[in-house]
Formats: sequence, structure tokens, C-alpha cells
Amino acid sequence: MAKPILMSFDFDHTIIDKNSDIVIRDLLPKECTETVKKLYKSCDSWTIFMRNIFELLHSNKITQKEINGAINSIPSVQEFEELLKNLHSNNCEVIIVSDSNSVFIENWLSYKQLNHTVNEIFTNPAWFDDKDLLNIEPYHEQNWCTLSEKNLCKGYILEEYIKKRKEHGVTFEKIAYAGDGKNDLCPMLRLSDKDFAFPRQDYPIIKLLNEPDTKNKVKAKVIPWKTGSDIWNVLHPKINP
Repeated sequence: MAKPILMSFDFDHTIIDKNSDIVIRDLLPKECTETVKKLYKSCDSWTIFMRNIFELLHSNKITQKEINGAINSIPSVQEFEELLKNLHSNNCEVIIVSDSNSVFIENWLSYKQLNHTVNEIFTNPAWFDDKDLLNIEPYHEQNWCTLSEKNLCKGYILEEYIKKRKEHGVTFEKIAYAGDGKNDLCPMLRLSDKDFAFPRQDYPIIKLLNEPDTKNKVKAKVIPWKTGSDIWNVLHPKINP
């Protein structure tokens, strides 16, 4: 069975208009500022840093309810909720590939009543234990991609998903990827000339894609965007030509 589009999204600063980790970090009282700075310098990965932040939140009596409330209050990027609904209702598959974590993404989607629009989420596993502490583990540990964080190669995840769906008899006429950051370059470089790379305008990914070495490697059509409608206006004619 052929589906018109596989749409893959980053989460922070792509679907939501903030960085979920920073939103939660900022729940800490101001007297923790120096501790946070020391933690950042001492951690060799962002995921380990956030694990320490979650422990600090717990020791400062920041509850699961407060964390979930802060996540649920994050606004979506303009017109992105409509974009997710439109993709879902037009027989497209949607996946999220994010260096955030499963608790933040699943809770936000559920609160916005959008979880049915997303086929699968690939991110760092997280859970609250019986002491109300938020735990996090790396999605995987990789050493093959220098463009990616060691805990999450988005390009590898995208290719593996396409391969898995093909094994189940599902193919896609086009692949599209939307993101804002440096770790979104890897999946964009793996797209073909019939696919779409959607870098968010005025975010770090734009600068990377404009570097001479990178420009020569990108095969996909590169279309900067500011709102969900910018993406939908490109994809909709491809779904219903």
C-alpha cells in the first residue's frame, strides 16, 4: 500500500514554540541558578544534564502535576495543530523524532487531543517513578554519525522507520522532514530529490543548510517555513494532485 507522504517532525521549536527542557528547567527556584550552571559544565551530554535537572526539581519539591502543567501550557507553533490534523485526515503518516523525552511529548499531545494524529514517537524514554521523580534514559547510543548527538541519530531513525514500514507493505510517495536545529541536518541529508526538507526560518538549521559544503549534499527540495500553513500549502497539492 502506498501512502502519499511520511511527515517527520522535530518537537521543540517545531511543533511546540519553546524548548520543553528549558521550560521545565525554569521551574527551579532562582537560588539554584549556580548549581544548574555547574551541572551543565560537568555533563557530557544534554540527556545526562536533564537527568540531573529532574533530580534537582525533585529535591526542590517540584511535583509531577507542576511539570505536566508547565508542558501543557506550551503553545504550538502557529497553525501546527491544524497541520497535524490535516496530515492525519489525508492518509499521511506522521512521526516525531526528538531529543526531548516521551513524557513531555506524549503529555502535550494528549492535552491538545492530537495523539491520534501521530503514528509513532522516537525520543528518549522517560517516566515518573513512585517517588514522583522524573527519570530519563538515552534513546540509543550511537557512534556512526558525527552530525548527531550520541543518544539520538535522527537520520538513522527515519531510515529505519521507512525500512520497517516497507517490510509491512507500506511505502511512501514522498518523505518530508521539518525541524529547527543542528541535529535536524542529518535526516534532511538522507532525503531524495523527490522529498522535502522544511527548515524553520530564522533558526540554526537555516545557517547550516546555507553553508557551501552542505548545499551540495542536500538532494531534497529545501523550503523554509514560519507556520504550519507554509508546510501544508506545499504538501497539500502533492496529496491531491
